[in-house]
This record gives sequence, C-alpha cells and structure tokens, in this order.
Amino acid sequence: MSLPVATTISGMDSMEVLDQNLTILRGFKPLSAGQMQQLRDHRKQFDDGRYELYKSTMKYDRDLGRSLHGYPSSAELPV
Repeated sequence: MSLPVATTISGMDSMEVLDQNLTILRGFKPLSAGQMQQLRDHRKQFDDGRYELYKSTMKYDRDLGRSLHGYPSSAELPV
C-alpha cells in the first residue's frame, strides 16, 4: 500500500476478518522513500528468474514467452 493505487481489494469472509483488515488499515504507515529504495535494491538479486519458472524455463513459455520477458531464446542458450 506504499505505492500509489486507485483501489485496494481485500478479501474477507467474516466480520472478524473485516475488523482485522480495518485495524491494519488504521495503523498503516507508508514506507519512506529510503525504505522503498532498500526493497527495490534487495529484489534485484532475484531478477534472474529463479522464482518465476513460467517466465524463465523452456518448460513453460518457450521462445515467445522468454523473449517477452527479456530472456534469451533456446537458440541463444549455451549448449
């Protein structure tokens, strides 16, 4: 919620969950610019696709999907 959004949707299936969501909302404090940058810097180490196999492996998208995400095609991969 520290990013600008038009709408935040939070699912709830009971009054208890609604109360919990309202408590979180009332106590929410946005991250500072420095904290946001720290998160961006931290996530850069994961830009290699190791947790997004649907983008980064030949098992799922093949060349088209890989090219859409900036990964090399099968022809460009080392043998």
